[in-house]
Amino acid sequence: MSAPLAAVRFFAGGTVLPTVVAVAACAGAATPPAGTWLHPSFSAPQLESRTVVVLPVAGVVLPEAAPSDSAAFALTRLAGDALANAIQSGGAAGLTLEPAEALAALAGMSAEELDVLAASLDPRILAPAQGGEISGEGATQWRDAAARADERYFLLPLSVTIERVEPLRVRATLDAWLVDAVSSVVLWRAMIPALNPHAPSGAAVDVYEAALEDAVSAAAEALASRLARLARTGAGDFEAAAP
Repeated sequence: MSAPLAAVRFFAGGTVLPTVVAVAACAGAATPPAGTWLHPSFSAPQLESRTVVVLPVAGVVLPEAAPSDSAAFALTRLAGDALANAIQSGGAAGLTLEPAEALAALAGMSAEELDVLAASLDPRILAPAQGGEISGEGATQWRDAAARADERYFLLPLSVTIERVEPLRVRATLDAWLVDAVSSVVLWRAMIPALNPHAPSGAAVDVYEAALEDAVSAAAEALASRLARLARTGAGDFEAAAP
């Protein structure tokens, strides 16, 4: 079970706060497809000596029963940092910038301009007719981001979706987009789900929070592993690809 996610972020005191969408609890929901989309220009060694800028998670979809703002903020920080660390340690890229470092590198971009980056990543641009090319205001903002950070490659986790499968088992699905900001082209999009490996033990609130954290960390590791395999070998599992 899922819900549309508005890719909008807002800022308070210099802190990124994600859009939060609450949906009904989804016990026993089917696992979403763990697919990726690949642009034909993306080559195996493209990232090995480059820096990937990991932007903050744009939105969080939580079960109805979960705490919203506090849980969403904690999960976005965890997911972004976990992705950056896993991508670098797994060898998918030479270096990564964690979300806090990314925001510092993009200092001067307004909240509205940052929102445009996320809003430009509409799945419709992956259709063969557009082939992952970002157009209009979105393209302008991605080129501006590249100029400000002096980096070419950006990973934007567009959303993290949380589903409660069992009382102590949680599925986290990351929807992440790798963008060549200089060319304003999506190189790779992956939707990767993962369950927390083990049901934690402890007090009720602590247990659920631990399950959430473990599931998000597992999804980040799985996504980084998929990207590392792609970066090393040029091979991956694809739902669809541009012609």
